[in-house]
Amino acid sequence: MFKNTPFNIKTALFLPLFSLSIYFLYLSYENFQNIILDQAIVIKSDDYNYFDPVTFRKYYDEILIENLNSPIISELENEELTEKELKEETRYKIHLIKINPGDNFASVLKRSGIKAKDIDKIIFDGKKIYDFSKIYAGDEVRVSHNYIDDKLSYLDITYQFTEEKILKINLKDTIYIYNINLVELTSEEIFVKGTIETSLYKAMKDLRLSEIVIEEMIRIFSFDVDFQRDIYKDDGFEILFTKFINSEGKTIKINEPAYLKLYSRGTPLTYYLFNNSDYREYFDEKGKGMTKSLMKTPINGSKLSSGFGMRKHPISGYDKLHKGVDFAAPSGTPIFAAGNGVIEFISNNGGYGKYIRIRHDSTYKTAYAHMKNFKKGLYKGARVKQGDVIGYVGSTGKSTGPHLHYEIIKNGNQMNPQKLKLPSGRNLNENEILKFNEVKKTIEKTIEFMQVG
Repeated sequence: MFKNTPFNIKTALFLPLFSLSIYFLYLSYENFQNIILDQAIVIKSDDYNYFDPVTFRKYYDEILIENLNSPIISELENEELTEKELKEETRYKIHLIKINPGDNFASVLKRSGIKAKDIDKIIFDGKKIYDFSKIYAGDEVRVSHNYIDDKLSYLDITYQFTEEKILKINLKDTIYIYNINLVELTSEEIFVKGTIETSLYKAMKDLRLSEIVIEEMIRIFSFDVDFQRDIYKDDGFEILFTKFINSEGKTIKINEPAYLKLYSRGTPLTYYLFNNSDYREYFDEKGKGMTKSLMKTPINGSKLSSGFGMRKHPISGYDKLHKGVDFAAPSGTPIFAAGNGVIEFISNNGGYGKYIRIRHDSTYKTAYAHMKNFKKGLYKGARVKQGDVIGYVGSTGKSTGPHLHYEIIKNGNQMNPQKLKLPSGRNLNENEILKFNEVKKTIEKTIEFMQVG
């Protein structure tokens, strides 16, 4: 008869416990990497700042607000031309030259039939008006011209180089005339409110909001909200912004939101856009600036996994702070400096993998681990601004999948970012508060009117 031994008993106990731990590891790992299997994000440039509206929006230039069609050169038969222009364009052939990768303005004009000596003069004479190196593959340049006895007698060039601006070049006698014209746009105020079922990003996309509007909202709330843990089912949002449409009804431009409200665990956070000659910022209902010295979410919140509440640790299988917080995000997602500071460590760091630590002042530091790679040109001692790209999400070191491990260090000790209470940014003075309250009243009346309507 089989005799039990200490070894057999230990084996019998070990196998089911081991199997159970593997099962729980699988569940926690699956929960941890909701969207880890998404394709890597293609980043064309990391030379932008998350909180600088101009460079931030350049980063999203490739995002289509809608199907942007040129109101000037897409349908020639609908153009409103002067009587003289109509006669000239009836006489001379119109060339629509598509800009190919590697083209320059000279090569485009050459393909239309304009001679080299005239191309050189067109570009040289207009270089103070327009930077002819800025042309974009896929665009079209409309060219119409005529020669008499080898001399250019008529010229009309139209190039819409942005959704809002058009370069026009004409010939009058022997002088080239250059104009930058604005596309005529109509403004329309939009107010949207919604309820969150799985994530803020999905809730806004379901309401057919533009990607750039979603990114603006997430960016603005990144100081106060951890988008993986602070958003719960049935939380809601509101947003008021102005869009500009062309004569064909296509959205060409969207302004920064004038008003935003986001419920975080049922608590409303409300911001109003207020500006004067010195600044343009968001303030809460009491006139306190939303900007803080450190960000709660130093990563693009729209790229985060959409689960609610405290995320399980992928290895231990239970909720654990482990000296920081983890943000599950696709490999390649940009990571931003949480505040102004100096890089005091940038290298591989054992289980942390590729790791950066930034000293912000004598009290606070932040650390970023498991990075795929660092932004080129960064080094120990380099200064960074809040919102600068410092690297990209990866899975280096001791890691089960792409994510950012983020730490806030106060006086040498890691602390829970969720419990961090930092002072608000700019405080408005007495006169500014009066102006701010007027802005707030106007916005609230607009929203009330739009909801009634």
